[in-house]
Amino acid sequence: MGTSRLRVMALDDDEGDIELLRRNLEMLPQYDIELAALSRPGELLERIQAEEVDVILLDYMLGRATGLDVLRQLRAAGNLTPVVMLTGQGDEHLAVELMRAGATDYLSKARLSPESLGQALRNALRIGRLERQAVLAEEKLRLAAKVFDNALEGVAVTDADANILSVNPAFTAVTGYTEAEVLGKNPRMLGSGFHNREFYRNLWDELLTVGQWKGEIWNTAKSGNTFLMWQTISAVKNDKGRITHYVSVFFDITERKKHEENVRHQAYHDALTGLPNRRLFHDRLTMALLQARREREMLAVMFLDLDHFKEINDTFGHDGGDLLLQEVATRLQKCIRQGDTLSRFGGDEFVLLLPKIKSTRNAVLFAEKVVKALKMPLAMAGRQIGVTASIGISLFPKDGDDPGALVKKADQAMYSAKQKGRDDLHLAGN
Repeated sequence: MGTSRLRVMALDDDEGDIELLRRNLEMLPQYDIELAALSRPGELLERIQAEEVDVILLDYMLGRATGLDVLRQLRAAGNLTPVVMLTGQGDEHLAVELMRAGATDYLSKARLSPESLGQALRNALRIGRLERQAVLAEEKLRLAAKVFDNALEGVAVTDADANILSVNPAFTAVTGYTEAEVLGKNPRMLGSGFHNREFYRNLWDELLTVGQWKGEIWNTAKSGNTFLMWQTISAVKNDKGRITHYVSVFFDITERKKHEENVRHQAYHDALTGLPNRRLFHDRLTMALLQARREREMLAVMFLDLDHFKEINDTFGHDGGDLLLQEVATRLQKCIRQGDTLSRFGGDEFVLLLPKIKSTRNAVLFAEKVVKALKMPLAMAGRQIGVTASIGISLFPKDGDDPGALVKKADQAMYSAKQKGRDDLHLAGN
């Protein structure tokens, strides 16, 4: 398979980040990439007028300016070059703002890799192609006829009242409906019921005021299956400024979204047990502490370590040890309340977050409940084995007021429980 020549313009005022970007681009064998690395927004805005570029990679933080400012200037000037925004943040609200401003994709620098960058470039090129097709349709529908019929993306054209006039073969491939089945009907026939009235009201407000709406939307195919698509709807106006048609261009991103959600789940959950991992536990503990301070409530952190787990691994092998850890996770989940968090930090270490604890005694009673649940015999390889654990407990506000301090003190208390002979619990500070 040959390589595709790709002209990329990157704007980033950090030389280290540019070098990292360059190395990742060089590891994409499917592209022959010509990279122009720029450090000043003005330089990009000037050169983009004279040079043809396939994709722009734009850093969000640019000294006094932001990539969002540059993106808005590009779009205001009518430049539709696909833009992939690189951010050091994972804020979903920022992502939505970037996409609304015209970014075709965004990537977190912390997770930058050849795979994620390659996928972003493919998405950007594809969405860029959608944008060009939509503009072409807006300017002169007659000249877009061949593109309309052969586009890989679904296209639907409606009149000013949103009655479908024509659809292309890709529309039928995605939705299952032939052109004859949808002519004269409103696209709401594809509605999934997943979106409320406010969603559609905002869509139409933007379409009528800006002339275009783009975003993700759930629809239902003829088969009854729901699918997620990326859609661009453009209003086509006559020479008097009156809307005569709407053009919708879309493609199915259901599988891509599932992949993204799977990656996101893996980043915040333990692969063996499916429990929240250390990162997600820290986030939830941070939020629980904010609420506890506001409501002047107690919360408890419990650090649990199985006793003699190495002996179980030695006796039953690592597969047996994994089965035991999964059983322990199941039993602990049955102990916790709604709103509690059970996390596996790794190995045989489990950590629990218990907000809204009424007293130290309540925390101790809960720990005793956990000890009792774990002691119930477990059948492994034809043998009945019992499981014991050492538990350390720290309390807010008595033992600390930040996540790190509370986890550390619970960990230290757990070691104190082990030193007392295991199969015990210990309160921090006692």
